[in-house]
Amino acid sequence: MKERLTSSILEPAISEQISQQLEFRKNSERKKEFSVTMSNQAESFCVGIVDIVNSTGTVARLSQSKSSMYYEIYLNHMANIIEKCNGIVLKTMGDSLLFYFPDSRYSNRKYGFLSCLECGFLIIDKHEELNTKLQDEGLPKIDFRISADYGHVSIMKTSSSSIDLVGPTINTCSKINDQAPINGMVVGSDLYAKTKSFSEFKFKKVKSFSIGLKQSYQLYEVNRKL
Repeated sequence: MKERLTSSILEPAISEQISQQLEFRKNSERKKEFSVTMSNQAESFCVGIVDIVNSTGTVARLSQSKSSMYYEIYLNHMANIIEKCNGIVLKTMGDSLLFYFPDSRYSNRKYGFLSCLECGFLIIDKHEELNTKLQDEGLPKIDFRISADYGHVSIMKTSSSSIDLVGPTINTCSKINDQAPINGMVVGSDLYAKTKSFSEFKFKKVKSFSIGLKQSYQLYEVNRKL
């Protein structure tokens, strides 16, 4: 009798406790769900990508600790240069680093566009410095290609509060990267149109390139004027 009475008192309390725990767990899991919010405001920016040449075979010959150090030195070296040029690193994409220049949102101002091109050349200028860092750690050298373009993007904010850019300009910049010379830079015609009058640079047509959305898209190799 006493045991039945105790059971009748405790069972509802235990049941309520379990229910509360399940509800708490459900709410916690709901908070962790990934979500994306897209901005309705159209924006245009200069974007750039720097990509390692033939890294797959190189990394395959390294130990796990060495390959981690290889990427760490490369990524930190590039990020430091990009930040010095007032660019912002968005993310890594395999062996590539995607970045953009917030000041290029002002299409009538030279500064943001100049920063984009100068960033590319500073990366090239610091190539030997990068390889010295790698050699000091007993690591193989790195060669890379740089591509840059300008155009419309959509700003995406995720539930983790990170910011990303998506859209055809990002895709184009990625697709044209392998058209750049090794340790050199190419730009798409949309960025060329904004910078062709800059006295600091010289442009050379590389080729027309099919990227799907545009039947033919002209590319330019860009160099500093001596």
